[in-house]
Amino acid sequence: MNGAYFVGIDAGSSATKCVVLAADGKMLGHAVVPSGFDYVEAAEAALTGALGGTPCTREGIGFCVSTGYGRKNIAWADRQVTEITCHARGAREWYPQVRGIVDIGGQDTKFIWIDGRGELIDYRMNSKCAAGTGTFLESVAVRLGVPLASIDDLAMSSTARSILNSYCTVFTGTEVIERIKAGEPRQDISMGLFRSIAARVFEMSAARDGPIAATGGVVAHCKAMRRALEEILAAPLLLPPLPQQAGAYGAALLAREMAAETDSPQRAQSSQREQSVER
Repeated sequence: MNGAYFVGIDAGSSATKCVVLAADGKMLGHAVVPSGFDYVEAAEAALTGALGGTPCTREGIGFCVSTGYGRKNIAWADRQVTEITCHARGAREWYPQVRGIVDIGGQDTKFIWIDGRGELIDYRMNSKCAAGTGTFLESVAVRLGVPLASIDDLAMSSTARSILNSYCTVFTGTEVIERIKAGEPRQDISMGLFRSIAARVFEMSAARDGPIAATGGVVAHCKAMRRALEEILAAPLLLPPLPQQAGAYGAALLAREMAAETDSPQRAQSSQREQSVER
């Protein structure tokens, strides 16, 4: 190995995350920064933040894997891997028993299924529609006239069994306006929004069984999202210590494995199969 540390960079549409691991797999540092308009600049800022307070220097990095929406923009990464593989790898490291991973991010929502060996079985992704994503939440928060940071607290104060009927961002906005005009409390509309997202996720789950972990920024910051998911899935969610950094953590774990050249032929074939499916 050329260095003693391993880095995962998750260049997401809304936020860029970085995780730094030691040679023994211990997490040394992590950071989250806004992606803004420049993935390269965001990745540099995330790396600087993750290295801060650690004994690691950039020269000591042995291998780096980038993932996420802007992974191909990180030219100094040694390898690019899809976020589906990285989120699954990170979630499984925290929870070896996990079989399903719900990832709700800024621009898309995914439901990933893996087997007992951590290999990809199937996944669903709403990549062509913003419904059920962080962007969707921002849009509805504007309609409700509240800051995005407040919508979770509003929803958690609801005691009604409200659910929004629309999945489309445009139609949901219209439905929110109609409900406001009808006098429905904002907290009930807010919780109805999260239940609408959870219903969408449930449709993507393909009725498979097994422990489910939740990753991504929306789950990390919204208790109401977790509550709605647990309601409709009728099971508790496994919540990682750093759900927003799950993709970057998985990328760092893969960087460590690639650098150590520990991949078996079977694992290499599995990785190729996963990437072929994901494309």
